[in-house]
Amino acid sequence: MKKWTETNRLIPLFVCLLFFVFAGTGVEAAEKVAVINMQKVLRNCEAGKKAMKSLNEKFDALQAKLKRKQEQLKAFKADLEKKAPLLSEEARLEKEREYKRMLREFKGQSDDAQFEMRQLETKVMEPILKDLEAVVNKIGRERGYTLILEKNMPGLYYSSPSIDITEEVIREYDKGR
Repeated sequence: MKKWTETNRLIPLFVCLLFFVFAGTGVEAAEKVAVINMQKVLRNCEAGKKAMKSLNEKFDALQAKLKRKQEQLKAFKADLEKKAPLLSEEARLEKEREYKRMLREFKGQSDDAQFEMRQLETKVMEPILKDLEAVVNKIGRERGYTLILEKNMPGLYYSSPSIDITEEVIREYDKGR
């Protein structure tokens, strides 16, 4: 029982000690924090708009190709369902195998298109993001920010609109191009 009471007396002392230690190293009022919405920057800066336009054109072309293939699959399946009762068992099984093969090809083409779009997005956006990082670092140094956070990052639930520098980054980025 004696150990318990000694420990209880030490807890307030420990808490006070922690308070004084952290009070001396706490964030000072002169420290500046900002947030930025990088997705908004990418959508609204001139380079981002051009990149998105080229990505959307490529996406539309790939989507049109896949849509044509999907329509062929639907037509083949509808034809198979309509003619299945008239076909011999062997002919019906052959048509079903052919449909499944076409379906696998379509899935492979769809997966390839998604992979191609991800690769293209990385290729197109990477230089822009690198340039944006330099702009954000420049603004951070020039304006004396201690910390600049991504506005949409996990764990950031609220930030005052007064510390949002998104529009400033867009203007600075476009000015430098």
